[in-house]
Amino acid sequence: MSLRHITPSSPAHRIAIIGSGPRGLSVLERLAALMLMDAPLKQVMVYLIDSAQMGSGRVWRTDQPRHYVMNTVAEEVSSFSGPLDDGPIRPGAGPSLAQWWSSVDPAYPGPNAYAPRAVHGEYMQFVLSTIEASFTPNISLQRVPAVVVDLLNEENVQTLELDNGAFLQVDKVVIATGHPTPELIGWERELQQFAQQTTGLEFFRGDSAADMPLSRIQSEQQVGIVGLGLAFHDIVAALTVGRGGRFSVVDGVTTYIPSHREPKLFAGSRSGMLIPARGRNQKGPNFQYQPLCITRDKIDALQKRGHIEFATEVLPLLLVEINIVYFATAIRAQAGQAAEQQFKHRVAQQQLFSLPALVAAAADFGVSDLPLLELDRLARPFRAQEFHSPADFALALDRVLEDDLCSAREGNVDNPMKAALDTIRDTRALIRSVVDFGRLTPRSHQEDFLQYYAPTSLFLTAGPPLYRTEQIRALIAAGVLTLVGPETVYGIDTQHRKFSIESPRVRHSRQLIDVVIDGRIPSPDLLRDPSPLTRNLVRRGYWTNYINQGIDEAFVTGGVAVTPGPYHPIDRAGQPIKGLYVLGLPSEHTRWFMQAGSSRPGFWTDFAQDAHYVASDALQLAYAQAPVAITEVA
Repeated sequence: MSLRHITPSSPAHRIAIIGSGPRGLSVLERLAALMLMDAPLKQVMVYLIDSAQMGSGRVWRTDQPRHYVMNTVAEEVSSFSGPLDDGPIRPGAGPSLAQWWSSVDPAYPGPNAYAPRAVHGEYMQFVLSTIEASFTPNISLQRVPAVVVDLLNEENVQTLELDNGAFLQVDKVVIATGHPTPELIGWERELQQFAQQTTGLEFFRGDSAADMPLSRIQSEQQVGIVGLGLAFHDIVAALTVGRGGRFSVVDGVTTYIPSHREPKLFAGSRSGMLIPARGRNQKGPNFQYQPLCITRDKIDALQKRGHIEFATEVLPLLLVEINIVYFATAIRAQAGQAAEQQFKHRVAQQQLFSLPALVAAAADFGVSDLPLLELDRLARPFRAQEFHSPADFALALDRVLEDDLCSAREGNVDNPMKAALDTIRDTRALIRSVVDFGRLTPRSHQEDFLQYYAPTSLFLTAGPPLYRTEQIRALIAAGVLTLVGPETVYGIDTQHRKFSIESPRVRHSRQLIDVVIDGRIPSPDLLRDPSPLTRNLVRRGYWTNYINQGIDEAFVTGGVAVTPGPYHPIDRAGQPIKGLYVLGLPSEHTRWFMQAGSSRPGFWTDFAQDAHYVASDALQLAYAQAPVAITEVA
């Protein structure tokens, strides 16, 4: 069928989904689940549009190397909106990633393994085929391998212009595009321009490592990596094991055997600290934490009131909750589970919801030598230190990494610190409910939350499997990788026509380098997004910047302004566009943590609920009685 001839004259209800990654697939899955439960009156045609691999998208495509891995254990990941039941596998009731993986791979490593991204992409392909198999004759899916470059909303008809020159007219459009690549500004732009003007230098902007042209880097070159988060691990893997190096584990000690095709790697960040490892998973996929201090009632009261100051009204509640788990876990390790329960009961009954009160209560249970858990201290362990040499810093770093690994090996239930940090993940939905849609004051939203808490909490909770940290230590020991130090600075050396990297707090740390790789995933920013579709949606006034407007201050967030579910974009006139929906990263900052790429298998998370809101609204016209056609007689 030629897309050039599709017009709204057909009685079918047409829905286009732009982007077939996790968010787009989740909407398709909910559309299918709803139509399975209640067959629509009209024919429904769904167009899934993506220029990358259909059903997996760019980030999860199945042809990427296996050394790019997820940071969530397989049993906590599902692309179905409901778990398996006694019926057949179908939209609304399907296997988790772990359950599917175990059924297709004889070498399946277990439910607490971290799957390669390509394996998750294969799972998404399975989900897509399951969705298609569920369709009845009056429901169809057309895969459209293209890029949408423009959209016109007119008289309840959405006309999409594709990059192949075709036009597609539909009733509803779900925009679920993924990670953007915003235009560079500041020192990143200066480094990019210097590389473009200087032979032998390269600057790679932040992106998925699988999409970076890393093969251009030569083994004799010196490479600097910006940031020490998840993308850093992917980049390092590509330039080491991706070039034939290998890790050997003997008696629990990891060593690196080089291929001698690796470049020399230098890396650093503001904290100088490698993102901490995830604790060995000891929780089942259906685990739900029940908070004692940061309760739903308290959060609901704040949410209804609005004008919230995050640093003084929300963060103290969370810090108390984190420390409750911290001390309770330590008490269990020392005195048993009954003592832990008694401690929690006393905290709840006596409302001991202050940090000094928790310290005193823990001392009553025999835990008196444990310092309070401070997020700053964990995220920036070198913040007040100066180092006499790179070797001096390397020694201090290794001690911190070894301590982190010891904690991670004990697990996210048994180790006090890892159990406490998991509380940040377990309360994320509560935090989101006071942050989304401008409930914080503009200043608090920008400074307390986006500049401080959001990156700090992500750094402390979104780490890689612990074996990644072991591998980084092995690479440092092998001389392949150097972590430069805190407050790392990347600069330009015009005399030597090189880039430079150094830590002002580590003497003699300066190095000249040939390549700078930005190992940070870019944050969405509506007005810096060069995508033709985004530019046209802004030009037409369909997408506007969400502004957190206070009484006497305002914060322009950079996220697309949307309504609460079903997430219609709010146009230039301040009105929702009922034919459009926006999910995921374009609305980051209007909402929080839109980078989530899956749901949990045992219960509905916000991820699944978002898809349901959109799907149920987009299908409404498919259940409306079609008007009787009247034909004029000449």
